[in-house]
Amino acid sequence: MFEELKERHVSSIGEELYRKYSVMVPLLKRGDMVYVLFERRSDKLKRQPGEICFPGGAREGDESSRENAVRETSEELCISRDQIRVIAHMDTLFTVYSNQVSVYMCELTGYEMTFSKDEVAEVFLVPLQYFLENKPEVYQTTLIQKTPDDFPYDSVPGGREYNWRHGKRNVYFYFYMQYTIWGMTAYIMHSVVSILKNEASGSLPQEEDDDERVRT
Repeated sequence: MFEELKERHVSSIGEELYRKYSVMVPLLKRGDMVYVLFERRSDKLKRQPGEICFPGGAREGDESSRENAVRETSEELCISRDQIRVIAHMDTLFTVYSNQVSVYMCELTGYEMTFSKDEVAEVFLVPLQYFLENKPEVYQTTLIQKTPDDFPYDSVPGGREYNWRHGKRNVYFYFYMQYTIWGMTAYIMHSVVSILKNEASGSLPQEEDDDERVRT
């Protein structure tokens, strides 16, 4: 009865309830320098206008997370998919907002700072070395449980006096020139930097399928 479980693929509990997204961390080499490309979202967008982000968005149809990341990057930067050399699938972020965000890293080739004005206000570059040498500022927020009016407190020990735990969440900030890189984008960048420091050799690899100061 249980033998087939030995070979089962491990997934995350409740993963099917998460909305699926992918983002791309684009690298651009100029001379001897490697840069990270960021977008500033259009002020015309309903969600998070004017904020700094990576190319990315929701998964469509039956596309894979990788296809999702490449498509969004191609559309938002107005480039062909041939100009996107995927380096690696990085870690996956599960947010408190029920989003599953698959993170990829790529190298852009022949890119001339183009972008879709429907979604993007501007693009800009930050030296990768900046992130390797500078830790983000970290602020801690508290996540509080809020129950619906019909919550069955009579089935819970302690009822309405139940001692809910309040979650803690780090919010990262990078300040580069006039740009504030924060929130999920900074969280992803912090993860990417940790992977590069711990696992990468320092040069752009071929394609493959710290103490922080906390402020409250």
